[in-house]
Amino acid sequence: MEGTAQNGGMNKVLLVVTLLLICFGVAEVYTASGPFAVAKGHTAEFYMIKHCEKVLLALFFMFLFSFLDYRHWRWLGRVAFAGGVVLTIAALVSSNGVKGANRWILGIQPSEIMKLGMFVLLCEKLSLAGENIKSLKCTLIQPAVPVGITAILLLLQPNLSMMGIILIIVACVMLVAGVNYKYMGYAVAVAIPAIIIAFLSKEHSRARIMAFFAEEGEMTASNYQVEHSLQALGNGGLFGTGFGQGVLKWGYLPEAHKDVVYAVIGEELGVVGTFAVLILFTLLIAQGFKISQNASTRFGKYLALALTLSIFMNFAIHVCVSIDLGPTTGQPLPFISFGGTNLIYSAVAVGILLNISRPNSGRLIKEPYARSSSLDSSMFRNVEVTRSSV
Repeated sequence: MEGTAQNGGMNKVLLVVTLLLICFGVAEVYTASGPFAVAKGHTAEFYMIKHCEKVLLALFFMFLFSFLDYRHWRWLGRVAFAGGVVLTIAALVSSNGVKGANRWILGIQPSEIMKLGMFVLLCEKLSLAGENIKSLKCTLIQPAVPVGITAILLLLQPNLSMMGIILIIVACVMLVAGVNYKYMGYAVAVAIPAIIIAFLSKEHSRARIMAFFAEEGEMTASNYQVEHSLQALGNGGLFGTGFGQGVLKWGYLPEAHKDVVYAVIGEELGVVGTFAVLILFTLLIAQGFKISQNASTRFGKYLALALTLSIFMNFAIHVCVSIDLGPTTGQPLPFISFGGTNLIYSAVAVGILLNISRPNSGRLIKEPYARSSSLDSSMFRNVEVTRSSV
């Protein structure tokens, strides 16, 4: 299989692309955060150094989980979900709100941990459903517990963009797993109006949506960032102004090293630079989907799909916001934006994907036969027979 090493190896394309993005991210955090750091009274390298500390931790976890058999995530997921829920609640009740949202505690964003645990729990439940996958219990009742807890806590923070992303990923994974479309339709019919009401009921999200649909040239506080993001991209042209030579990051792009780092790339490296980023992410996402498709267990297939979609959604929303194809939101560009928890989450996700790509990984996982599963092929049935005889 192309991109995946044989005889116990891992997907080297995914590994190389991830390392390239992380290295590129260090350079971009340096150039994008310099003016912001100086304005805060720090040295120009201040945020780059802090970012490098997170990068080292992220690389440690990525390589650790690339060698840890992903079957262990069936219990690690419970730990991650429980710990994430507790810390998210602690963040909610703390007084350390930032920009009207209580998302951080002890320097981390625990909803990222909760999100990872929720994906694992969901994928485990779906993989163990067997021939009952289309039942009401497996389609709605069991997934509703972890997904519902996650959605409610994100709504309370509020972190509506992450909530929307998670619900979309959950729906995709469940459809691939072969759940009952009728029950799924009922859930979607209830969820969509609820999500719309949630977005419109929050003043900041409502203002951003209204700003997105405002007439061209009508400047408001909510579209200030995206207007200057477009100016930065236009200023870059084909080849950019040169690394470190961008001007919009000097007070015109708020926290340019976080939510609109793609615009800084466009201004300083031009269309060539942004196109290179798009190619790297396309390769990464393609390898993630390939790992999901070739996984030897349903648990591995669903988990790889959820993690790949998670990285893709962050990437897609960040780029769309930067080029004014969506309302302003605070989604980072994976591996490139300055940050801690999302960087580590993305690295952990890649580490798990790398482990799933190993041909011998997950061989001790036993799953009930599922006639309606999307993995119901002759090859998969042979794997199941082999496992049942162990």
